[in-house]
Amino acid sequence: MKKNTVFITRKILEDGPKLLKSREINIEIFPHDYPIDRANLYEGAKNADALICMLTDQIDRSFLMANPHLKVISNYAVGFNNIDISVARELQIPIGNTPDVLTNATAELALGLMLATSRQFFRASESIRNGEWKDWNPTAFLGPELTGKTLGIIGMGRIGRRLSEMAETAFKMIILDSKKFSIQKILEQSDLISLHVPLNEKTKNMISRREFQLMKPNAILINTSRGEVINQDELIWALENKIIWGAGLDVTTPEPLPKNSKLLILDNVFITPHIGSASNEARKQMSLIAAQNIICGLEGKPLKAQVK
Repeated sequence: MKKNTVFITRKILEDGPKLLKSREINIEIFPHDYPIDRANLYEGAKNADALICMLTDQIDRSFLMANPHLKVISNYAVGFNNIDISVARELQIPIGNTPDVLTNATAELALGLMLATSRQFFRASESIRNGEWKDWNPTAFLGPELTGKTLGIIGMGRIGRRLSEMAETAFKMIILDSKKFSIQKILEQSDLISLHVPLNEKTKNMISRREFQLMKPNAILINTSRGEVINQDELIWALENKIIWGAGLDVTTPEPLPKNSKLLILDNVFITPHIGSASNEARKQMSLIAAQNIICGLEGKPLKAQVK
């Protein structure tokens, strides 16, 4: 009897592949440590029964129509805006994702971005590396404390709720969330604003010039959702013109940023390279859930975590 084969578009933690192997499922992995190109994506999927893909892989109409034989696809992410769900539904290819397991990791990162941006950790650290630290300076690297400040959370799902708990417990912050307050009120009254929404037609560019103009001059904007949620040109305008105090970003448009991006030279922005889920615990569980989705799909069962 022919064994099923799953193609994995990038190396992931071994927990998931080990589980697949224990079920006598063949594994083929794109061997390079960079996002797979279109040609290799098609080639790898051609003879596979299932696919574990990354958020950077475009599983669009043309790909799905060329690979209707796939029995299941599992996205190694919570989001799935890289997959044409409607076409997958037409072809009856179940789509899985990896929700829940990165809630703590992403909420922790959002809190870290709040601290790093407000207290200028990056600029202060760079001053040491660049040999600029000569003495203790009473006016250098000043920034607002978090304690007692108002935090606006736009997108009160699992991650937003967890961040709210952390901020209230650790810093006694006042929480304004988008389930109880209007977006306008959150923008007008918050000292820090954290975005936790999925990317779709409604949320694309939801933070643009008008929204920046509603914010306080001392406001700090945090984004750990998707880069396209913010109009990045307008963000640069707001940062350059001190319309807001600063921004902490784990996601940008595009990723990675081009080397000539103004975001890389502004001193009031702190950027990390999309590491919201980059904890040992989260990535292990992501690997396992992706594998469990594949096993369920190949057995014709509902997926462990299925996109509806």
